[in-house]
Amino acid sequence: MQINRLKPRFPRMRTGKLNLKSSFFNLLGHVSGARHGRHHTPEQVERLRQAMLGALGEAGVAAHPVLARRLRYVDDAIGLWYARTELMAALADHFGEGRAREVMDQLNAQFAALLPPGLMATAAPARR
Repeated sequence: MQINRLKPRFPRMRTGKLNLKSSFFNLLGHVSGARHGRHHTPEQVERLRQAMLGALGEAGVAAHPVLARRLRYVDDAIGLWYARTELMAALADHFGEGRAREVMDQLNAQFAALLPPGLMATAAPARR
Protein backbone atom coordinates (compact mmCIF):
# COMPACT_ATOMS: atom_id res chain seq x y z
CA MET A 1 0.00 0.00 0.00
CA GLN A 2 1.35 3.37 -1.00
CA ILE A 3 0.63 6.51 0.94
CA ASN A 4 0.19 9.59 -1.17
CA ARG A 5 2.12 12.42 0.29
CA LEU A 6 1.16 15.90 -0.56
CA LYS A 7 4.08 18.14 -1.17
CA PRO A 8 3.41 21.64 -0.01
CA ARG A 9 3.76 24.16 -2.78
CA PHE A 10 5.07 27.51 -1.80
CA PRO A 11 4.75 30.49 -4.08
CA ARG A 12 7.95 31.83 -5.48
CA MET A 13 9.26 34.58 -3.31
CA ARG A 14 10.59 37.89 -4.49
CA THR A 15 14.31 38.12 -4.17
CA GLY A 16 14.54 41.86 -4.71
CA LYS A 17 15.17 44.34 -1.94
CA LEU A 18 12.03 45.12 0.00
CA ASN A 19 11.35 47.97 2.31
CA LEU A 20 8.26 49.01 4.20
CA LYS A 21 7.31 51.81 1.83
CA SER A 22 7.56 49.75 -1.36
CA SER A 23 5.70 46.80 0.17
CA PHE A 24 2.90 49.08 1.40
CA PHE A 25 2.46 50.77 -1.96
CA ASN A 26 2.63 47.44 -3.79
CA LEU A 27 -0.25 46.23 -1.62
CA LEU A 28 -2.22 49.26 -2.69
CA GLY A 29 -1.61 48.44 -6.34
CA HIS A 30 1.04 51.07 -6.99
CA VAL A 31 3.38 50.10 -9.79
CA SER A 32 6.44 52.25 -10.19
CA GLY A 33 7.02 53.77 -13.61
CA ALA A 34 3.78 53.25 -15.50
CA ARG A 35 0.82 54.66 -13.64
CA HIS A 36 -2.56 54.52 -15.26
CA GLY A 37 -0.95 54.16 -18.68
CA ARG A 38 0.92 57.45 -18.35
CA HIS A 39 4.62 57.49 -18.90
CA HIS A 40 6.80 60.44 -18.17
CA THR A 41 10.51 60.77 -18.53
CA PRO A 42 12.83 61.95 -15.77
CA GLU A 43 13.58 65.00 -17.94
CA GLN A 44 9.91 66.02 -17.93
CA VAL A 45 9.71 65.66 -14.16
CA GLU A 46 12.94 67.62 -13.76
CA ARG A 47 11.64 70.49 -15.93
CA LEU A 48 8.52 70.62 -13.79
CA ARG A 49 10.58 70.50 -10.58
CA GLN A 50 12.78 73.36 -11.77
CA ALA A 51 9.71 75.42 -12.74
CA MET A 52 8.29 74.94 -9.24
CA LEU A 53 11.58 75.81 -7.54
CA GLY A 54 11.97 78.78 -9.89
CA ALA A 55 8.52 80.04 -8.94
CA LEU A 56 9.49 79.77 -5.29
CA GLY A 57 12.67 81.76 -5.92
CA GLU A 58 15.77 82.03 -3.75
CA ALA A 59 13.99 84.01 -1.05
CA GLY A 60 11.19 81.46 -0.95
CA VAL A 61 13.67 78.58 -0.71
CA ALA A 62 15.34 80.31 2.23
CA ALA A 63 11.99 81.01 3.92
CA HIS A 64 10.54 77.51 3.25
CA PRO A 65 13.43 75.04 3.35
CA VAL A 66 11.23 71.99 4.06
CA LEU A 67 9.13 72.66 0.96
CA ALA A 68 12.25 73.23 -1.15
CA ARG A 69 13.72 69.93 0.06
CA ARG A 70 10.49 68.13 -0.70
CA LEU A 71 10.39 69.57 -4.22
CA ARG A 72 13.99 68.54 -4.82
CA TYR A 73 13.56 64.94 -3.70
CA VAL A 74 10.11 63.95 -4.96
CA ASP A 75 10.68 61.33 -7.64
CA ASP A 76 7.60 61.63 -9.85
CA ALA A 77 5.00 64.02 -11.26
CA ILE A 78 2.30 62.85 -8.86
CA GLY A 79 4.46 63.74 -5.86
CA LEU A 80 5.04 67.19 -7.34
CA TRP A 81 1.30 67.51 -7.96
CA TYR A 82 0.56 66.96 -4.28
CA ALA A 83 3.24 69.50 -3.29
CA ARG A 84 1.29 72.26 -5.08
CA THR A 85 -0.76 73.06 -1.99
CA GLU A 86 2.32 73.85 0.06
CA LEU A 87 3.80 75.78 -2.87
CA MET A 88 0.62 77.87 -3.20
CA ALA A 89 0.75 78.72 0.51
CA ALA A 90 4.42 79.69 0.28
CA LEU A 91 3.85 81.82 -2.83
CA ALA A 92 0.84 83.53 -1.25
CA ASP A 93 2.94 84.27 1.82
CA HIS A 94 5.70 85.77 -0.30
CA PHE A 95 3.88 87.45 -3.24
CA GLY A 96 0.23 87.68 -2.22
CA GLU A 97 -2.63 85.42 -3.22
CA GLY A 98 -3.38 87.00 -6.60
CA ARG A 99 0.15 86.61 -7.93
CA ALA A 100 0.43 83.14 -6.39
CA ARG A 101 -2.73 82.04 -8.23
CA GLU A 102 -1.32 83.29 -11.56
CA VAL A 103 1.91 81.34 -11.01
CA MET A 104 0.00 78.20 -9.99
CA ASP A 105 -2.22 78.40 -13.08
CA GLN A 106 0.91 78.42 -15.26
CA LEU A 107 2.34 75.44 -13.36
CA ASN A 108 -0.93 73.50 -13.55
CA ALA A 109 -0.84 73.70 -17.34
CA GLN A 110 2.55 71.94 -17.32
CA PHE A 111 1.12 68.98 -15.38
CA ALA A 112 -1.48 68.09 -18.03
CA ALA A 113 0.62 65.60 -20.01
CA LEU A 114 2.17 63.94 -16.95
CA LEU A 115 -0.79 63.01 -14.75
CA PRO A 116 -3.68 60.56 -14.89
CA PRO A 117 -6.89 62.28 -16.01
CA GLY A 118 -8.54 61.90 -12.59
CA LEU A 119 -5.92 64.05 -10.88
CA MET A 120 -6.23 66.90 -13.35
CA ALA A 121 -9.97 67.08 -12.63
CA THR A 122 -9.13 68.20 -9.09
CA ALA A 123 -7.52 71.39 -10.37
CA ALA A 124 -10.70 73.43 -10.51
CA PRO A 125 -10.47 76.93 -11.92
CA ALA A 126 -10.09 79.64 -9.32
CA ARG A 127 -13.19 81.58 -8.31
CA ARG A 128 -12.73 85.27 -8.90
